[in-house]
Amino acid sequence: MIKLIAFLKRKPGMTIEQFKVRWVDEHTKISGKMPGLLGYRVNIMQANQPDNQEPAYDGTAELWWNSVEEMEAAFVSEIGVAAGKDADEFCELRYHLYTDEYYIMQGP
Repeated sequence: MIKLIAFLKRKPGMTIEQFKVRWVDEHTKISGKMPGLLGYRVNIMQANQPDNQEPAYDGTAELWWNSVEEMEAAFVSEIGVAAGKDADEFCELRYHLYTDEYYIMQGP
């Protein structure tokens, strides 16, 4: 199994609430339909950050596929290409990190 962690930064002038609505409420209607996608989580930063510093990213997404090949095929599919174009409309920066996940403790 492969897990992708995506780090996103909103476009300048966009509030964190606008970013959340655009990503969670709208974008996921496209990106959540990518072929072979097994799981999908979105994490949006909160206003209260350590030392009141502006984070490098405004949110992360976690997406799972059975393999790197399935993930890469999803991104070049019609839906994957549409999802990428849509993300470009509200993101200044998107960085993808392919990871192996090590399960330590179940979250709430």
